[in-house]
Amino acid sequence: MKNIFNLFTKSLYLKTFCFLITTIFIFTSFAQEVNKNKTLRQARKALYKEKYTEAQLLYNKLVNAEPTNDVYNFEAGLSYLFSTFQQNKSIPFFEAALQHSSTDTITELYYYLGKAYQLNSEFEKANQSFEKFDKFIDHQTKSGKILKSDVLKEINYNTNGVKYLSEKVNNIFIENIGTQVNSIDREYAPVIHQSGEVILFTSRRKYKGNKLDKGDLMPYEDIYAAKKTEKGWALLTDKAELKKYLPENVNTKKHDASITYSSDGNTIYTYKKDAIWQSSFDNGSWGLLKKLDETVNASKFNVPSVTISADGNSLFFVATRKDGIGGKDIYKSIKNSNGKWDTPILLSSNINTKDDEDAPYLTTDGNTLYFSSTGHSSIGGYDIFKSELINGEWSPAQSLGIPFNSPADDIFYVVDKTNKNGFFSSSRVEGNGAFDLYSFSSECKNLDNTEIRGIVYDNLNKKPLKSNLILTNNNADTDVISTTSLPSNGKFLLVAKPENSYMLTIEADGFSTQQIGIITPKQCEYYQLFSEISLEKISLNNKDYQVATLRNSFFNRAELEATSNIDTAVNVPDFKDETDNYYHDDISFMAKSRSFNPENNPNFTLIKDTIEFKSADVIAADNKKPQFGPIYFDFDKSALTKEARIELDKIATYLKSEEGKNLVLDITGHTDGKRDMELNKKIFAKKRIEFTPEASEQRSKNYNKELSKNRAISVVKYLKQKGIKDSQTAINYVGEDEPVVPNINNDGSNNLENQKLNRRVEFKFNEQKPL
Repeated sequence: MKNIFNLFTKSLYLKTFCFLITTIFIFTSFAQEVNKNKTLRQARKALYKEKYTEAQLLYNKLVNAEPTNDVYNFEAGLSYLFSTFQQNKSIPFFEAALQHSSTDTITELYYYLGKAYQLNSEFEKANQSFEKFDKFIDHQTKSGKILKSDVLKEINYNTNGVKYLSEKVNNIFIENIGTQVNSIDREYAPVIHQSGEVILFTSRRKYKGNKLDKGDLMPYEDIYAAKKTEKGWALLTDKAELKKYLPENVNTKKHDASITYSSDGNTIYTYKKDAIWQSSFDNGSWGLLKKLDETVNASKFNVPSVTISADGNSLFFVATRKDGIGGKDIYKSIKNSNGKWDTPILLSSNINTKDDEDAPYLTTDGNTLYFSSTGHSSIGGYDIFKSELINGEWSPAQSLGIPFNSPADDIFYVVDKTNKNGFFSSSRVEGNGAFDLYSFSSECKNLDNTEIRGIVYDNLNKKPLKSNLILTNNNADTDVISTTSLPSNGKFLLVAKPENSYMLTIEADGFSTQQIGIITPKQCEYYQLFSEISLEKISLNNKDYQVATLRNSFFNRAELEATSNIDTAVNVPDFKDETDNYYHDDISFMAKSRSFNPENNPNFTLIKDTIEFKSADVIAADNKKPQFGPIYFDFDKSALTKEARIELDKIATYLKSEEGKNLVLDITGHTDGKRDMELNKKIFAKKRIEFTPEASEQRSKNYNKELSKNRAISVVKYLKQKGIKDSQTAINYVGEDEPVVPNINNDGSNNLENQKLNRRVEFKFNEQKPL
């Protein structure tokens, strides 16, 4: 395979400039100045032979012996920069070389330091180094002009990097799939089997008996498979199982590469002998590999990059041809009525550039083409781009940005059927080897546990309260956590599971027991959550009530820094004591929470709950009364379920008993707060009413108020059928205004499980009959 390794020439590309640069500048005297001792000779020999690990060990000895030697540091930096991974380790050596250099600075140092900064995503520093280097270039010579062009390209990469770093996508989670699959060599070109549990990939790893390509002295490519296990991805080595996914003896003595499956998984495309081949799965086994038509395989330098449409009639592939725009380009071929591939069509300049394009991937619906390019708005090497098919034309390429793209090569993007998870290959600095496979997902893996730290206090006097806090998982009754806040400062610590719905029970001295629903956020990395709980007694219409207010600051302070200025934390409790190490952190959380708008910030939720305050005697009397309900309803329904009727039968029996015949049953109807704006748009259009978000919101609230009334009425009607008099029931309906748990998640999406708990009717017994 003659051209595939253009993918991996970034470090080799640097080395080609070593000779070019030294022929341009007059400041090249360092070769004569170095101390040519035995260790230095060994180090340079290893560096020349690309034995970088050996060279690094030797240069580290030299640097440790003479830390201020600019030549030792410079060449040590090269041994890391030219290696296949962790090139950013070169930075300290280059910086030391620059710091300790004489007036005759090693001018190449600015170039290589710029490259090292770039690979470490320090784009602004990289450009500063390249701009300093540019001053030493002789722009009048041919070689100087070539070098000038290269430097401008690097500066452009870094300018793009600054832009994309400021626009970094934070809801994409990328993970190296691990050393069970990735080696210190090269793994790339992932192919997802339709099961989603197996991937194919190509590797140039060393193993006993495999031969080296004379062109680059690296092992020939072979095709491998990996399987998803409970512990992660692992190599699939069972020969019987491999036959399900690959033709037998697919690997030859030379280059063999995985390319793609058809959408149904019954055809596989591979690469060998500078051509693209296919095999079909029939009667439980793979057939012989057959070479594709010459119309596809006509290029002298084919590249093993093919993607095929779901209907099998459109083929996108990469080749270097005379009719191309420049370098490697992406072509499309259509299967004709005879089952043959027609003459390929070069895709437009919206996709192809004068640089290299590679690794096309077409989504199942055929409307999005992903590919990699060293042109467009790359931030270095190959970057991943996408183009949308709009009115039969491919739109201008759009970078996937950071974190998909890095200053290294990022290529071979593939995605599963959900379009939420997939894989790609990258030579980024944090990898295990020269090229690694990475998985990505729009949904991160949750931590097993998180911590909620907080404070409980009296809102009137701002004094801390001793309280018992009980956290019960709404989805698992056995998951109960309890703690006691400290009387000295009201502080508490609870351990909970991320992305779960809980009922928090607050038992504070001098207050009635109160329950409030909370949702812990999804957490991909550890950070403490903070909850500020205030209790307050109020009087209203000659009745005593208490109000509980929760300010849940569920954000990562490392990403969303809160101010630590205590003056901005208005009306916060005075809870500092000599042992309080978290005082300033907590003030910071509370200050930040008061700057949030809870309606549009998922990092913060403000919950208020008001209940009737009851004395100890009243509470004791209440505890003697039987507890019924609540009963629950199906979505958008007021009809009673089978389970609800069973509970109402118990209530009817009690109301007829000697103990309950003089009591009045308060029946309060509730709904969830689910929104369907699209439905409201249709309703407004049908009624010829102007649609606005505000009008839609008000319609939903009014509708839910009426629905909660109908739920309460359905209870009264059923109890009446059971012989309960109208004088023994009283109905209330509050719509969506009093959820027992939040209706939405912290990201604004509907919490369907919680909404089930809010679709309810609650019951309470009163001594007096209503007037």
